[in-house]
Amino acid sequence: MKYTPDGKRGVALQVAHDRYRPGTVADKFAAANGTTTLFCQIETAEGVKNADALAALPGVDCLWVGHFDLSVSLGVPGQFDSKIFKDAIAKVVAATDRHKKALGRLVPTVEQGIELNSQGFDFICYSGDVWVLHNALAEAIEKLRAGCKPKNARSKK
Repeated sequence: MKYTPDGKRGVALQVAHDRYRPGTVADKFAAANGTTTLFCQIETAEGVKNADALAALPGVDCLWVGHFDLSVSLGVPGQFDSKIFKDAIAKVVAATDRHKKALGRLVPTVEQGIELNSQGFDFICYSGDVWVLHNALAEAIEKLRAGCKPKNARSKK
């Protein structure tokens, strides 16, 4: 049995990633080694150019599209409907399909996650805690502004 973790990474045991469970160090390392995944981030035009080679690498589990960074690298910042961006995504989708690897990206809405899944993305990360909180707060403030009247408008009968 191997008594060290594969690769170079930090070691933390009996915390969230191993569900706070007790166990021997050797067993913990074996479990971690068996569940480690490797994502290659596609955030540049060069990454798109090399997507097929990256997806072909043994041990690579997923290509992850950093969509904003990629759009900037392609010269179309934030223009996710541009032909340049869509063509780049099509190349990455084809690479993951050809090599039977997962394809992932962050999405800001449930609807966009469903749409991207239909295009070949199968590892969908929904928003982030800060953005979810931001959206909930913005929605609540909008409702308060719409439903509340200024003090002087309330006193008039």
